[in-house]
Amino acid sequence: MSTDLYDLFPEEISDETAFHLVNFFINIASELESHYFTQMRRYINDNTPLDLPEGLQNKSNTDDLF
Repeated sequence: MSTDLYDLFPEEISDETAFHLVNFFINIASELESHYFTQMRRYINDNTPLDLPEGLQNKSNTDDLF
């Protein structure tokens, strides 16, 4: 069973209610990001390949070090 996200939103709400609802979710997102920042950063670092310039990439041949 798939639920469309828009089915969860109330049809008609006041402008003030819309403001408070969106502000509530923005605050939750901000708190989640603050709380889990280290874990998120670690995940991103572990799963994002680095696009280093050719001169900075690790070489398998150690003869070129000096």
